[in-house]
Amino acid sequence: MSPGVARKGWGLVVAAAVVVALVSLASNVTSVSQLSAEADTLLAVRSTISKLVNSGAVWAGLPILCGWFVRRPLQAFAAGIAAGLIALGVHYGVGLLFGMFDATVWASNQWWFLLALVTGGPLGLLGAAARNTGPAGLLARLVAPAGAVLEPFWLNMFDVPTFLPWPSRVSSVAAGLILVVAGLVGGAILIRRWHTQRSAH
Repeated sequence: MSPGVARKGWGLVVAAAVVVALVSLASNVTSVSQLSAEADTLLAVRSTISKLVNSGAVWAGLPILCGWFVRRPLQAFAAGIAAGLIALGVHYGVGLLFGMFDATVWASNQWWFLLALVTGGPLGLLGAAARNTGPAGLLARLVAPAGAVLEPFWLNMFDVPTFLPWPSRVSSVAAGLILVVAGLVGGAILIRRWHTQRSAH
């Protein structure tokens, strides 16, 4: 891999991490009208978006994508860890800067940083493995779509307690449905492309 390609790959790693961090942070911004139940429809939409961009599928998909960007296994391992730490740092740092969090945010969320350290490397390796054109590469590509399908059932997103306000119930079910559909459609597209590429050779 040439130095230029390597730099581009790492540039994409940083860019992807910052985008995920800022979009997930922005999705948590709540207006006074939403808090006072004067804009429940808007609250339901915002909550749905928030559940999607803060989902495990997105945050686990980030290091996989970054491993794909840098290609080589060792760099992919490092990129997976770096992506998670950068995203968390930007997310909480910008939130603290704008008064969305207080100074305890680092200590109260230290486990997310630990999780990024532990899982980022293996997920980054999956991203690098996804470049393989064989069956192993296909399996690596299907990890993120499979996670999107399974997450709503793991988190009981379709079984929301009835005592919660309707925006919370609707957003949970809506986000769950979107994750399942996105995972199934995305997986089907990847499998079809893989078969097409194999047939072409």
